[in-house]
Amino acid sequence: MLKPFYQGKLDTFCAIYAVLNALRLLYGIRVLKARDILNETLMGLASRPEAFRAVLTQETDYIALVDNLLRIQARAFPLDIQAPFAGAKSLPGPDTFFAACRDWLAPESGRAIVFRFLRSLTPDGGPLNRHWTTADRVDGDVLHLFDCSHEAEAILNINKASFVTRADHVSAERLLHIQPESARFLRVPF
Repeated sequence: MLKPFYQGKLDTFCAIYAVLNALRLLYGIRVLKARDILNETLMGLASRPEAFRAVLTQETDYIALVDNLLRIQARAFPLDIQAPFAGAKSLPGPDTFFAACRDWLAPESGRAIVFRFLRSLTPDGGPLNRHWTTADRVDGDVLHLFDCSHEAEAILNINKASFVTRADHVSAERLLHIQPESARFLRVPF
């Protein structure tokens, strides 16, 4: 049985959607505003063909795109943006990353985390999926995602014991690789 294409199935804009979803959580932006931001971002990329091509062909980690989008949107939507693992000499382990997420998201509202993960089908195969998402809360050992994908196989939550933070640690038990250096911890300033 054929299924229709879903938004995001063909495009490579999940990093933009992750930021839009964070703004929705933090500021309650609506569809028309999100569309305006998406269109402005794409127009900005189109004016820089090499950057646009890198986004379209996934030849980037999208971190610069996310940082620029957050910086631009912080003019209209004040944001406290922290990148606790960017430029770290060593990557945090899964427990450290999860604890940082739990601590950041502990208040009931006004906070989000945007980050990238890579999903493999087998430990020795390369990642099948490279995806940006938004985390909105932690319940026990589960990080909940406010994600742009609505496919049946979409990852909507991540258990503390199901991911790694280094590509060389991917195993049959842990096929999800969260890239801590990509994580942007966001909150509405006090």
